[in-house]
Amino acid sequence: MSVNQFRRFTYLISSEDDASGVIGELTSDYIKNQLQHKDIYTYEVYQESEDYFLLIDASVEMNNTYIQEKLSTLNISFEASPLERIYKLEQKEVYTPNEGQLKTSVAPYKRFVWTLLLEPDLIEEYKHVHAMGQAWPEITQNMKIVGVKDMEIYIKNDKVVLIMDAKPDFDLDEVGPKWQKLPREEEWQAYVAKFQKTDPESSIQEKWQDMIKL
Repeated sequence: MSVNQFRRFTYLISSEDDASGVIGELTSDYIKNQLQHKDIYTYEVYQESEDYFLLIDASVEMNNTYIQEKLSTLNISFEASPLERIYKLEQKEVYTPNEGQLKTSVAPYKRFVWTLLLEPDLIEEYKHVHAMGQAWPEITQNMKIVGVKDMEIYIKNDKVVLIMDAKPDFDLDEVGPKWQKLPREEEWQAYVAKFQKTDPESSIQEKWQDMIKL
């Protein structure tokens, strides 16, 4: 991506809610080619099981209304609203989903997209723990040490999607064990485990499920 600043819009669509068959269209090469033009810089679709995650990066002048209108010209429409972002590495300002998240390019990067289920009764607390200014400074510093350039968490109901952009040569299998040994990392993982609808004894890689880019 050659531009420096852009707006990010993300959507989560379940195949169970796809009565109009829009998912098949979203992943077609034709749609991808038609959408990537001067105002839309990145168009990516990821899948995990029955869920499809749509990521669109557009010019700073764009908003969700524009994105939806652009999709409609290609006969693509869906009821899913843009996702709420509940965490960003070193976040300084908060933007609404309809505004789009104002971001600065961290290219080049190696991207990981993961998803996780939350305990329904603890969602609001989870959001508070990840809100602006709430992250433990050691955890933020650990990310920088291992080569994470940017990280975001988006939410829909009890499902969260994490986007991590790391340095191009980032090897999770190699970095993971070292990362876990950095200051307060094990303490943090134990702290957030109560929010996650997973086995508390599972490793980070086991808790977070890969979303595959289509």
